[in-house]
Amino acid sequence: MGEKVHTGSVVHILYKGGAKGEKILDDRSGGEPLRVMIGDMKLPRGIEEALVGMEVGQEKQLEIPPELGYGAYQEQLAQWYPKHLIDEGYTLKVGDVLFHTNPEDGRRQPAFVTELTDDNVRIDFNHPFAGKTLDYWVKLVGMD
Repeated sequence: MGEKVHTGSVVHILYKGGAKGEKILDDRSGGEPLRVMIGDMKLPRGIEEALVGMEVGQEKQLEIPPELGYGAYQEQLAQWYPKHLIDEGYTLKVGDVLFHTNPEDGRRQPAFVTELTDDNVRIDFNHPFAGKTLDYWVKLVGMD
């Protein structure tokens, strides 16, 4: 038996998935594997937990509830804003992605245009998978 993944392991994975019952939007099943350290929380908790104990060559099909994925959908993170207060507000379309810089830590945060009226735009700061069960395939292809 080979070495098993544990917290702190640096792993190389292939994966494919998205929100259960929806079109697959996240596909890295071919090409260069993703290199990530288990415990860095760069992956949803449910994926990290599923990788723990795996050996190189193993693969799994995962169903991850929202609380182990991208969390619950938070209605307060989706608000209406007047278009005139937003750069290029009158040219926005549903599906456009805007970026907001958090003044506290300087991180850029994506926001999604979800609805429009003549003078207002609804901008949602929730992750697109928030509140959704995830359906993912993962394969452990290497470890450092």
